Amino acid sequence: MPRGKKTVYAGFCTECKMRICTVRISKAKKADFRELKKFCPVCMKRMKVKLKEEKHSS
Repeated sequence: MPRGKKTVYAGFCTECKMRICTVRISKAKKADFRELKKFCPVCMKRMKVKLKEEKHSS
C-alpha cells in the first residue's frame, strides 16, 4: 500500500562540495529539511547540507 510519493535527494557539503548523504523525503515534508546538518569527512566538522534532487523513486 503506497504511503505517498518520496523523492531521493543527494546531500552535498556547502564548502567542499563533497557528497555527504542521501535522503529520501516525502514531497509534502521537504520544508522540514532546509536546515539539515551532517558531518563532512573532508572538512572534519558538521556542515550545512545542500540538497539536490537525484531521482524519483518508484
